[in-house]
Amino acid sequence: MAFAGLVGVVLAATSQAANATVVGPAEPRPSVSPRLSAATQAELMSDILPASPPITLTDPVTDGAGALTDAERQDVLAAVERLAAESDLRMFVVYIESFDGTDPVDWANASANQSGLGADDLLLAIATVDHEFGLSADTNVVLTDGQLGRIDDAVASAVEDERWAPAATDAADTVRKGVAGTTNPLVVVGIAVAAILVLAALGYVLWRFAVPRLRPLLAQLRDRTPVAGGPAPDAFADLTLDELDERAAAALVGIDDALKTCEQELGFARSELGADATRDFELILEGAAADVREAFAVRQTLDTEARAAASEAPAPDDTEPGTVEDPVRRARLTRVIALCEAAADTLDARTRAFDDLRRLQQRAPELLADVVAREVEVAQRVATARGLLTQLSRRYPTGPLATVVGNPEQAELLLANAKEAVAAGNSALAAGQKVVAVAHARGAQNALGQAVMLLDAVDATALHLREAVGRLDKSIASLTQDVASAKAIEGDLRVTLARAAAQASLKNVEVTREGGDPLAGLQRIAAAEASLDAALASTRDNTEVKARASALLRDTLRRVDAQLRQTGDFIATRRGAVGAAARTRLAEAVRLADVARALHPTDPTAALNEAQEASALVREATRLARQDADAVVAAAAAAEAEPDAGGNDANGPITGGMMLGGILLDPHLVRSRKRARTARIGGGFGGGGFGGGRPAAHRKLGTVRAWWPVSAR
Repeated sequence: MAFAGLVGVVLAATSQAANATVVGPAEPRPSVSPRLSAATQAELMSDILPASPPITLTDPVTDGAGALTDAERQDVLAAVERLAAESDLRMFVVYIESFDGTDPVDWANASANQSGLGADDLLLAIATVDHEFGLSADTNVVLTDGQLGRIDDAVASAVEDERWAPAATDAADTVRKGVAGTTNPLVVVGIAVAAILVLAALGYVLWRFAVPRLRPLLAQLRDRTPVAGGPAPDAFADLTLDELDERAAAALVGIDDALKTCEQELGFARSELGADATRDFELILEGAAADVREAFAVRQTLDTEARAAASEAPAPDDTEPGTVEDPVRRARLTRVIALCEAAADTLDARTRAFDDLRRLQQRAPELLADVVAREVEVAQRVATARGLLTQLSRRYPTGPLATVVGNPEQAELLLANAKEAVAAGNSALAAGQKVVAVAHARGAQNALGQAVMLLDAVDATALHLREAVGRLDKSIASLTQDVASAKAIEGDLRVTLARAAAQASLKNVEVTREGGDPLAGLQRIAAAEASLDAALASTRDNTEVKARASALLRDTLRRVDAQLRQTGDFIATRRGAVGAAARTRLAEAVRLADVARALHPTDPTAALNEAQEASALVREATRLARQDADAVVAAAAAAEAEPDAGGNDANGPITGGMMLGGILLDPHLVRSRKRARTARIGGGFGGGGFGGGRPAAHRKLGTVRAWWPVSAR
């Protein structure tokens, strides 16, 4: 066996000598830097903007931007020549001022095609004004994906620091070292075979002579060594339960914000391109939303269990919150984070395809102009909404208007933000920074969209209140008839109690009818009627019981759907402030309403119970959302009163409307724009975009200058 191993080593060495100058074609793999294809890809490059056309290369180093001194040019030439001398690869370097919105890799591929570069040629294109670069490599180049990734990293670091010469020299040296470290596959196979044979021989010797002598000692060690138990450590093992809970809550808020932004972006794309063009992205969004719904359901279960445990068995005085380890709770919180990550992956995987579909860089001037045109129309609606709220406030109490009373003022702030974003976008266009212009255009679009949502919510609330007034008369008449029927039944304590509660509800509604809350009146009447129907169920036939439950269910679901829309709009337009608890209750209310609809045909009584629970949850979601928004606005008011207190905030003062609405530009995009595959806007805390489920960094809220009525605080 040792002789066979020696033969393997000799064969490997012979193979290396025989193939020293032969390089087998590398198996094509997906590339970190997208690689060059055949002539068909050259045709795909035909849509490159004429403002920065591809060029035909004549020298190893082309400095069209004047980025290099004479000494730096010699350094780059020396690095390129070292690569050519020590390998079969050649590198060409091009410096230009701007790709003018064209994808850097596409520009590099087009120039390489036009110059007739081959499989052993690389092209590095660097735009000094854009701070972007593109690396073009043939599909059959002898570099691996990992080596191409290291080249990208080396160039990105230098380009970000505006070290133009080191960007090229580091790239050439990285390629040279990578090729030098590449081993012939036949050599690797020969060495592997030899190593296997040697190990087999060594294993036989150990098994034959050493193991029998070691068995008694191993048995003694096994008896003395305790067996480790419990689950294997996970990625969050170093976090306490409280820290893991915060991480899960942040993940839920981030992915929920991303979904809302994606829905808005998808609406823009659908209006621009039609439903057929966006159908695939709608399916992608539905898949991500399914994961998020499951994550919220798990979170709701955790919150319900925590409340039940707190009410039944309060923690001892000497126990710090979160110090008691709960493996089940830890597993569920980890599951929430995993579901959020899965949804983020689903969205982020299609970000580039969605941007390609909308072609925003080419259409940035059009988008900015469209915002300007629509802003005038939306601004006219603000005064109308304010007048409508004045009329409603004279007729109804503050309760049913609490979620919309500040909408006109918030819409005004958003419109002002949209104007600022348009101005910034036009300035970026004038400077040739199309990526930044697209970010501002998206921010302006989202701000305008939220303003429209706020004004629509005012109209919807007015309509909902008018309809509630009309339904209230019918509900009172129905409950009055049930009370009369219950009077004929004597001796049943349950019926007597339900009848007394119904009479009290009728009296309360009659007293508060003028100037009262019709929605609260409907809620009270519906609860009393459901309780009385349940008490009278034994005196009615099954058909009548189902019919009455079905009618009450339809009325309850109509009211719940209106509450869900109202609360959903409130959270969507204040998502910069609303936390995970309100979103969780809203998601659970939506789930229960869907369950009620599914049960309606077969079991309307059970469906009614689900709908009533959904109604209670959506009211709690509204309360929590208003509480979160009020806290942020109170903090903003304190910051306004003490300017120095918020002066050190990392974000600086950010104007209220977009901040409160969760529309913030990605700071990494504005400060340093790298190649297009990493520089984009996130959906959760971004100006817009399809994706963004995993923001690069969680940024704390800056100063929010937002108007909020004292009555809603």
